[in-house]
Amino acid sequence: MNTQELFGQLIPIPPQITDYLQRISGDIEPSQFPEIAERAIAVWVVHRYLKRFDYQSDFRSSSAWNIAAQVLTDWGDLEIWEEGESLGIVECIPLPANAESLEIPEGAVISDRIAYIAVEINPPQTWGKIVGFTPTLEIEDPELSIDREDLLECDRLLDLLELAEPLADPSRFAELESYWSGLGEWSAEARQAVVAQLERALLLETMEPLQVESAAQEVEALIAQSVAESARELAVRENAEDESRQELRSILRRLFESLRGAED
Repeated sequence: MNTQELFGQLIPIPPQITDYLQRISGDIEPSQFPEIAERAIAVWVVHRYLKRFDYQSDFRSSSAWNIAAQVLTDWGDLEIWEEGESLGIVECIPLPANAESLEIPEGAVISDRIAYIAVEINPPQTWGKIVGFTPTLEIEDPELSIDREDLLECDRLLDLLELAEPLADPSRFAELESYWSGLGEWSAEARQAVVAQLERALLLETMEPLQVESAAQEVEALIAQSVAESARELAVRENAEDESRQELRSILRRLFESLRGAED
């Protein structure tokens, strides 16, 4: 059985999952419960799916399984791990069988999300399947409606997670951190947002120049967001200078080269 065939399988949803959600339904407004329950099941389906490939996650730690959080948010976050290293956070979104597009909730557009995964669940909630996904969104102009036919095939989700493995090493970002700190504030959150954009560029572009340029444009947007409003104009102006922009692209090129070296 090849990877594509395995990804085409349905994920049985055990009665314990739906029974538990029914037990806690008393704590939820009746009008909200179907949507909250479906989002929680979508997270579980992604968790169970990736477990087949030895990726770890704790669906119970997702906001979708936290009733208090669900009253305030519509997140379906799930953090993925491998051998003790976090590979990033994916967003799990239910997709009706007849839906022509994946609608990403505006509140779920967060820069640390490495992917938005579409999950179809049958009406009796006895099985679910991953329909496809889109990698992290562009910073300045995120597209919140993705046509179903434009979703990446599920086997490419494994490609994305394989890209995430070497990027989990913070030491790879020493050069970029130094560059970034001269313009804005570097943080763990900034690094995760950069990781998501690097993965997007590597997944969607096949030629190195396009990978570098795509990643650089998004990193520039992230830097602009990381500085105080009063300093933003200066940061953008400095970043627009050819020398500074070329330095960033050289840093990203070397980072991509180090990733290819890790594969050898």
